[in-house]
Amino acid sequence: MKKFCLLLLAFSVNTFANTDKWNGTYHYYSSEELPGGNVVTIEFILTLTPKKCEYSIAGFQVDKSYICKVKEKNNELYFFKVQSGEKLGKVIFKKGKYYLYSDEVLDSKDNLFFKDKQ
Repeated sequence: MKKFCLLLLAFSVNTFANTDKWNGTYHYYSSEELPGGNVVTIEFILTLTPKKCEYSIAGFQVDKSYICKVKEKNNELYFFKVQSGEKLGKVIFKKGKYYLYSDEVLDSKDNLFFKDKQ
């Protein structure tokens, strides 16, 4: 039983955000004008609590949601699909702001990730 508890504890440390600075809900909005003048928008949401990691992408022709696990390294938080381990993206904390890097983000120069006030 002790081995099981230690294994569970080790897994949970790598699965969920383990520092308060990362906990919260983050939003990123991306929009693009299509030929003909229509504007399409996609919203990215990352929710981190001590017991939960959820990442969703919703908008024009996309609706995806993932349960994720995280790994922190310095001022970077990497998040992965729980089942496959595939990397979904990373959040970088730099100069008091958060930035989202993911294959789904169209413009890596305009990637400010807004964190909800708690």
